[in-house]
Parts: sequence; C-alpha cells; structure tokens
Amino acid sequence: MKFLLPTTLLLLFAFCSGQKNKPTQITDPKIYTDADIITSSLLDKNGNLWFGTSTEGLYKYCNGKFSNFNIKDGLCTNQIWSIIEDNKGHIWLATNKGLCQYNGKTFTPISLPPINTDSDWYKNIYPTVNPNQASSMVQDKNGIFWIGTSGIGAYKYDGKTFENILANKGRKYEDNLHHNVVQSIIKDNNNHIWFASMSNGGIVRFNGETSKDFKKADGLSDNMVRCLYQDREGNIWIGTNGNRNGGLDKFDGTSFTNFNQNDGLCSNNIAVIFQSSDGKIWLGSDRETLCYYENGSFKTFDRLTGVSIRTILEDKNGHLWFGGRKGNLWKYDGMQLTDLTQLKNK
Repeated sequence: MKFLLPTTLLLLFAFCSGQKNKPTQITDPKIYTDADIITSSLLDKNGNLWFGTSTEGLYKYCNGKFSNFNIKDGLCTNQIWSIIEDNKGHIWLATNKGLCQYNGKTFTPISLPPINTDSDWYKNIYPTVNPNQASSMVQDKNGIFWIGTSGIGAYKYDGKTFENILANKGRKYEDNLHHNVVQSIIKDNNNHIWFASMSNGGIVRFNGETSKDFKKADGLSDNMVRCLYQDREGNIWIGTNGNRNGGLDKFDGTSFTNFNQNDGLCSNNIAVIFQSSDGKIWLGSDRETLCYYENGSFKTFDRLTGVSIRTILEDKNGHLWFGGRKGNLWKYDGMQLTDLTQLKNK
C-alpha cells in the first residue's frame, strides 16, 4: 500500500520553553532513503516525546509541535540509536560516537573507551561493526548505566569509569575475535539487566552478582537476537533477526514459547516489541510488516504496510507512534492514522 503526501505542508515549529518560530512553508517534500531511519523513541516524565534518527539528529515533540536538534545546535552527532531519561530527568543518547547527555540546555559528549579499527577485518566490515558506537542503554536503580555496543559487547558505566563486559560472547569472526554486537538492553521488574546479542550470543541476564546465558539449547528459537521487551505480566519477549528458525520468543521465567510465521506472525524478523495500554503486543519488522499479538493470536495491521518499523511508542493520550526507515513517522489514535513524516521537518 502506498500513501500519497500533499505537496504543500504547513509546520508550526516551536520549543516547549515558549521560544517562538515563524511557520515554515514546505513546498517540496523531503526525499528520504532507506538510510534515513527513525531509530528510537522516548516518552519522558513530562509527557514530551523524543525521536532519535540515523541522519537527522534528535526530534522533540511537545504541545503538538516538533523541535529538531542537530550538530548545528550542539548535538554530539546526527546518528542516534537509543534514547533514555535518567533518574535526574536528563536525556541520554546512544550514538555512533559514544554517549551524548542533554541536560535541557547543552549536549555533552562522552566517548566510549576507544577501540582501534585499523585492522583489515574492520576495514572490510566498518561501519556495520563499529566498536566505538553505543547502540543501546539503560540505567538501573542504583544509577549505573549499561551500554550495548556495535562490536565490543557492553559497558558498565558509573558516571566516571567504564567496565567492559560480554566482549567474548557469540561467534568468532575471521580475525578470531568475537565482536559482540548488543543492540538491545532492558531492565526487568527485579532490576535484572538483560542483554541481547546480534552476534549469535543469545541473551544474557545479570542479577547484580552473577549472569546466566540463554541460547537455542535453552529454548531460544535462534541465537541472533535483535530486541528485548518485558510486558506488564513480567514476561520477557525476544525478537530475533529472522534467520533459520528464528522469530519471536516469550520467556515466562521458566520456559520459552516460540512463534514464527507458521503461527501467524507477520514476519520472523522482529526489529521492535512494544505493549500498548490495551495489552496488545506490537511487533515491528524491518521487512515492512506490522502486527500485534492479542488473545493468543497475531493480527496484521494492514493500514500500515510497506513500511519498515524500527520504533513504537505510546504517548500520554494513548496514541501510538510508529517510526522507521525512509524517515517514516506515523501517529495512530485508534481510529485515524496520520503521516507525520514530512510535518516533522522545518
């Protein structure tokens, strides 16, 4: 299904602080490619929405208006992969250049411990595997940050020093090193930290003292894990990259239940998992499908097809937001689906 955009769009662009900007007339829609991705999203404590992108920096949505921050505004980099809010209300970004903290006024870059990428292996695979890139992050109840990287496992960061962990998980590559890619980290209701490995390392649960690995032998459908999510009942949902027999897994604390397209799943490639306030488990895919799980069955959301979905969010009004490739950003209020892809631009 294709959606036609109007050729003339009006954007009222303002910061929530009250700073006023003149309305901007958009006479030509911006041309997006598959490299332009809405990668991540956050609903902060004040009800504001934040969207990270792969090329356009950071968007903030407040009082019905978008604000954009990029390197011209002091943003550390325009490539963002994850967004969280810390226990002080500061915004943290996981980026291709490490971490970036925003205190509401200024952006502060925080580099990960540098890894040399001059080897022949890195030259062939970079930036697909970039160990200096932060790909995911959470903060635990003690204020410790846990950061997933694109090639060196994960880090524990106390605000001063970094401790590398999980670097030797997963497969070994042609240079006889692991290059563990951790694209998703979550904190569960027991304050346990879960790490997902895209480098065939399965998932790891850390309880603060010891860690436990879960792989295919333990019930996972595949060891190449892309995303993690905990629902309100405490179940851990695991999305794989969709290779081999991979798909969607549910862990109830004791055993795994596996789902794939034979069970009605819209795609075995799961890029994002999110539970809406009505209990539905939404599943976005990089293979241009969107579905949800409800009452034991999967239903495809046919109103949004042909769009790669990388992030899903629910705002304070109960509206769902879907972001993905080609700069796509959609809002769904339960009845009307609104395309905001162009309206978020100046």
